[in-house]
Amino acid sequence: MNRRNALQMMGAAAVVPFVTEPALLAATSVGAEEAGTGIYELRTYTAFPGKHAALLERFGKYEMAIFARMGMPGVGFWVPDEEPGKSTKLVYILRHKSRESAKENWARFQKDPEWIKVKAESEKNGVLVEVHDILFLDLLPFSPKV
Repeated sequence: MNRRNALQMMGAAAVVPFVTEPALLAATSVGAEEAGTGIYELRTYTAFPGKHAALLERFGKYEMAIFARMGMPGVGFWVPDEEPGKSTKLVYILRHKSRESAKENWARFQKDPEWIKVKAESEKNGVLVEVHDILFLDLLPFSPKV
């Protein structure tokens, strides 16, 4: 069996070890000159009962693109693997140039016409997020490049 067939059989997860650092940087809109710098924002959202699917849909269809346009590239988006949390939580990490730029980015995001429209439409039957937990993180020198 050749490498291509093996990778196809193993699925997308098998490709991750073969992705180069430049490709990962490009995927998160981070230039090589910025690798290892900046600040990471870890957010955990807990959705109101019955609103989790709508929250995930909003992120998948709209918010990720708006974040990228605003200069807040997403590093990753997750849901817990099991309950409690699998059906209520969304966990994600954004990257900013600095803590000050994070503050500016969020201020611009809140005023963005596309975001205002998306939020209003997605919340026409009620607010989606009950709790926002936010933690800013500094990347340590011994961390793998992200």
